[in-house]
Amino acid sequence: MVEHSKEELVPAPEVVGEEPPRWSRRRRWGTSVGFLLAIVAITLGLVVRLPYYVMSPGSSRPTESLISVSGAPTYEAEGAIDFLTVSLRQATPVEALAAWVNPDLDLTPEEDILGKQTPDQNRDLNLRMMSDSKDAAQYQALTRLGYIVESNGTGAVVAAVVENGPSANALVPGDVIVSANGRPILFSQELINVVSATAPGSTLNLRVEPLDAELDGARPAREVQVVLGARESDATKGFLGVSTFTRDLSFTFPVQISIDSGRVGGPSAGLAFTLGILDVMSPGSLTGGRKVSATGTMALDGTVGPIGGMHQKVMASRRAGVDLMLVPASEVDEARRYAGDLRIEPVASLTQALEVLTTVGGGNLVLPPVGTTITVN
Repeated sequence: MVEHSKEELVPAPEVVGEEPPRWSRRRRWGTSVGFLLAIVAITLGLVVRLPYYVMSPGSSRPTESLISVSGAPTYEAEGAIDFLTVSLRQATPVEALAAWVNPDLDLTPEEDILGKQTPDQNRDLNLRMMSDSKDAAQYQALTRLGYIVESNGTGAVVAAVVENGPSANALVPGDVIVSANGRPILFSQELINVVSATAPGSTLNLRVEPLDAELDGARPAREVQVVLGARESDATKGFLGVSTFTRDLSFTFPVQISIDSGRVGGPSAGLAFTLGILDVMSPGSLTGGRKVSATGTMALDGTVGPIGGMHQKVMASRRAGVDLMLVPASEVDEARRYAGDLRIEPVASLTQALEVLTTVGGGNLVLPPVGTTITVN
């Protein structure tokens, strides 16, 4: 302890009318400026948008309660088929820092999310893909149940282009491929079939139209030549390096089905919606009473395709207490990297997904035999 003298405890006399010393004013000014700068820095860190997006785990939501059916009986069952979402938000500096320190968040360059599109154009494209995903889910589910469904389309819309892939300098999101090597393309699956049947290294001649010619930056109708690469999973098959969906996809459904997906966009819920419809329209539990999540696109031929945000979707499944997660076969390694104790199974088609569910007491055990035909008058 330091003992002070009496003189040190006596305050200095106040001189009325004299300015305070200059150093005191500078100190107060410096403190004020520093405080204001701190407020500005914090404010900018919260509101300034960077050219990056933060991907974080979204929701794991049961599909059955979102599905309404008219013209056929429906059933309630134990268990659930969940579809998964990813929360996507343009990053502020503070959010970018959070993504850097939180292993469940990923920071992705804006160009990888939007390509050459504006946010509004990208949103519109994702809502179209969601609509087509629902149609494909209905088509697959009703076909598996034995219904006859007619379909129509007007071309394959490019949704995304693989960076540094065969089409990187030739195609852009929003292009519509209407012919390939002289063969008319009405459905996305027809383009896939042509590409798969063409040898790697061959030139594919494409006729391309804009999805919406009035959009800023839309390219005019044109002829495009692309030298195909080799598919990673099968080097004997051609690889175009794009993901597509069918333009103006329409069906004549014998049973009316609606799916309330809210504001969620994109095609990755196709598998989950297909299984959800089957669960609602089957008298038994498609999941054997278990809580199952599923992610993957659904093609008209029943193929399950890859999706984005696998890391975050696995985390959403874990947080929701899911028993089993079905993922595209091409992404199973990434999914299992974050799985912990969650059981994850790869599927390349609706057929394989139903086979997996059969092992837990659901799947084909509660569906009519393959080949069953239902006639609707």
